[in-house]
Amino acid sequence: MARPNKSEQINITKCSIEATLRLLDTHEASTITLAQVAEEVGCKAPALYNHFSNKDALMYAVQQKGFQILLSEKLRIAVSNQQRPLERLREGGKAYLRFAFAYPNLYRLMFSPTTFSESAQNPFDTPLGSECLETLRIAVQACQEQGYLKDRDAGHIAFTLWSAIHGCAWLILQGQAPLLSEKDVECEALALVDTMMSFIHTLRPNA
Repeated sequence: MARPNKSEQINITKCSIEATLRLLDTHEASTITLAQVAEEVGCKAPALYNHFSNKDALMYAVQQKGFQILLSEKLRIAVSNQQRPLERLREGGKAYLRFAFAYPNLYRLMFSPTTFSESAQNPFDTPLGSECLETLRIAVQACQEQGYLKDRDAGHIAFTLWSAIHGCAWLILQGQAPLLSEKDVECEALALVDTMMSFIHTLRPNA
């Protein structure tokens, strides 16, 4: 029996996504080539085309992997704060910011994938992106059950909170947060979550 070649011994789909994530640590998505990915995987570039039709298809898979990583962390926080919905909301917001700061190039790909035609231009049109936002809506509902933010639409509140946290992360990554420029911007960003939570606390009847 013929010995399988190296490409047949490798889970190229999985390894290509992982290799691209590593490359994103030091490269913007638009500068990464399939040849670089193949070298990182340990196969020849043509082997990638058996698994991804082009670079766009690979970047879409990486975009979705990013949402999977973020969603896993949000679900972990939900489980560990089942009886503390306000803390779940607080820790979820901070986890979102930490993710953005830890993986800036991946974060940009997830939310500004205009370079790649196969990537979802609206990240919330994808199942994993939509589920990330849904976990926030559910967290808001849990707070409402304890008297916070009552008589307001949970979906609208979730979008408002996401807009604030995402906007904070994006402006910092783009170097466009002048009010924080003289400080440790990442710590200041995390403190902004606490500020938002204090606003929410004041909206509870008899707070």
